[in-house]
Amino acid sequence: MVITRGKSGFSLFLHTGLVALAYYACAKIGLAYAIVGGAVSLVWPSSGIALVALLALGFEVAPGIAIGSFLANVSGGVPIAVAAVIGAGAMVAASTAAILLKRAARFQITLDRITDVLAFIGLAAVVSTAVSALIGATALLRGGLVPITEYGAAFLKWWLGDMMGVLVVAPPLFSFLTHSNPVRSAKQTVEACGLTVASLGVSYLIFGAPQLAGHGYYPAALAIFPFVIWAALRFNHLGTSIATLIVSIMAIWGTTHGTGPFAAESPVDSLVRWCTFANVMAITGLLLVAARAQEKRVHSLLQASHIELERRVQERTEDLEKTNGELKEEMAQRRLLEEELIQIGDQQQRLIGRELHDGLGQHLTSLGLYSAALNQKLQTQGHPAAADAATIVGLVKQASLMTRRIAHGLDPVAMEYGGLAAALHGLAETARTLNGVDCVLRIAPDVDCLDPPMQINLYRAAQEAVNNALKYSHGRRIWIDLVRADGMQTLSISDDGVGVDQEEMERASGLGLHSLRHRASLLGGSCSVTRNALSGTTVAIRYPLSDTGGSAP
Repeated sequence: MVITRGKSGFSLFLHTGLVALAYYACAKIGLAYAIVGGAVSLVWPSSGIALVALLALGFEVAPGIAIGSFLANVSGGVPIAVAAVIGAGAMVAASTAAILLKRAARFQITLDRITDVLAFIGLAAVVSTAVSALIGATALLRGGLVPITEYGAAFLKWWLGDMMGVLVVAPPLFSFLTHSNPVRSAKQTVEACGLTVASLGVSYLIFGAPQLAGHGYYPAALAIFPFVIWAALRFNHLGTSIATLIVSIMAIWGTTHGTGPFAAESPVDSLVRWCTFANVMAITGLLLVAARAQEKRVHSLLQASHIELERRVQERTEDLEKTNGELKEEMAQRRLLEEELIQIGDQQQRLIGRELHDGLGQHLTSLGLYSAALNQKLQTQGHPAAADAATIVGLVKQASLMTRRIAHGLDPVAMEYGGLAAALHGLAETARTLNGVDCVLRIAPDVDCLDPPMQINLYRAAQEAVNNALKYSHGRRIWIDLVRADGMQTLSISDDGVGVDQEEMERASGLGLHSLRHRASLLGGSCSVTRNALSGTTVAIRYPLSDTGGSAP
């Protein structure tokens, strides 16, 4: 809405003069169809001109409305006093409409909201025009131009005429002021031309063709509504306003010439019918356009919300992907660190094993030789301590054997020469000789070998499981199995001991479950601990096969 404030004197004078001239010109057109007292007309476009002028130029130009109305009525033979009151009523009515629309309804001249259309119809087309009709009809009554018996009819006809001017003339002017051109392509231009020609043709057939237009057959006028609906749905307010204006001009032309469904024996009745039809048609078009515009706004908001939602989802997805990548990278680094720690631990174990073998083992060997020599010397001399010396020799041999086997457990030398199979064989042999437990090793012929670090990792897992079985199962037999099935390989260590409950398995840190599961994860597999058919415990490590196979370990 354009409201001009702080006009200069010349600008205000010019705008007021233009408003007076426009009101006067349109009033003369309306007075040509005057039906009561030379001043009441059912065709009054000036009411629409007055409303648009106040909303667009400001209340400063309101005197131009009174001046134009006064001059038009005086030129039509209305007494000066009556014309002055009528002019003042027109100014008051237009000002009332503008004030109510601006301050009460927050009106926008785009008419894109249903609330704006309803406010425009209720406040501008109904309430304010009633003010003008009341003042004007009363002035005619006091001036003696209208008898008291026709006062009500004069008021109603004045009211309908002003209402028609507001509903039919103001909307196209609003559209021109907002520059809302609905035609944006050559295809729409052709469609607009087709709508204009069709509206003119059908309007002429209904209202102007004497051979087709039937007097008093009101349903014929309903044929116009599809074109108004077409204009409302396709060409917004400008197209609807122009279509309504075209139909109104054709309808009043035919009605005043005695043709069309609104033509009656009385010219007054004809114009009342036509005015009612024009008002209903204009209201229908305005509401349709507002509903369509509101639907488009809702669709735009939904589309914008959808785009914003997609943007946010994409941002969240990117954040999640970034976080997931960082987490994977951190897990990979942690995995590498754990592998390095395990390798360092294995190296330390092997170092300790070699120290036991090369250091303590050699000392025990030397001690055994000296003890044997001492025993031999004491036996030669027949010394009573010879028996004790023999006992010392036996204990030293046992210590040397135990040291050697412990060293081999910490540093599986067989792994360097025979691979995992030889190391597992040595593990089973150690369990048999040191602990007196029947330990059986079974390796399927189709198993694939792993790279050396993974073989050591698998051997350490088997070693941990066998040691746990020796400590806690109290069984007499242990089975070590390495098999292949369904693209997976499984290393299982089973015993026939007392077994361990599931809750105890989860709580018992001495069983080395954490170490076993971690070593299984380094192989890309999993570790399970279950009770077997012999009521003992089975530790199974399942891991996937590598992409490239190898020979049996």
